[in-house]
Amino acid sequence: MDGEEEDEQVIAEEVEAMKSVYENDCTILNSIPPHFHLSLKPRTADVSSHQFVEIVLEVHATPQYPKEPPSVAIVDCKGLDQHRQKHLLNHIQTKANELSPGLMLVALCEVINQLIVLFMM
Repeated sequence: MDGEEEDEQVIAEEVEAMKSVYENDCTILNSIPPHFHLSLKPRTADVSSHQFVEIVLEVHATPQYPKEPPSVAIVDCKGLDQHRQKHLLNHIQTKANELSPGLMLVALCEVINQLIVLFMM
């Protein structure tokens, strides 16, 4: 197995981890390079003000992933105004750049979950 095949295997395993962590909330559009939609609700949804927040993100990595961070875009959003959405995306890209280079999909999505709660306040 050459270096590229090993990289692809590790990335494929990371995508499988995403599917197992997020199950039905993760729609894989492409495994290599990773491209998926992720539907997130705050884990604090039992708080009445958090129940109406939901965000669908598109995470799209280039063939250079994991050397370069993936891009993240909002596909659909409920409960966050445009200003908060823009601010959230800026924080997500900053975090992706901090985690780069390296495998980051699950870690980045966990950070996004935390950020969503912060941006609701």
